[in-house]
Amino acid sequence: MTSRMNLAYVAMAALVMTISGIPAARALSFCDIYPNRCQYTPSGKGYYYPHGYRLPSETPGFGAGNASNQAWGCAATDGKATGGSWSFPNRASATYGALSACAKHGGNCRIVSCSSSVHNAYEARAILFSTAHR
Repeated sequence: MTSRMNLAYVAMAALVMTISGIPAARALSFCDIYPNRCQYTPSGKGYYYPHGYRLPSETPGFGAGNASNQAWGCAATDGKATGGSWSFPNRASATYGALSACAKHGGNCRIVSCSSSVHNAYEARAILFSTAHR
């Protein structure tokens, strides 16, 4: 009898959530939890590299010439909210990263600064946001 009652309670709870319009939680990916362990293609697809595995950008001989040293980063703002990105392989993906980070906190964001030498969050603060507010 208790298993029937438990099933009935679960069904009622699901019905109440469905009728009230409570959205289901968005599933997290590894790239949401460890963004510094992900690399993105120009199309925006993320590839997660587990701890203990080297990122392609950390592998000697990756890229051609000076391209392996480039780490693009951008800053975006809507006047109130800001968003930044760093360590992206190209400007397009860094722009998308900054706009999506800003859009999580605000509305109509725009790119205010980009640089090809932003390797981490500290450099992003120093390089991008210091030039964005001048």
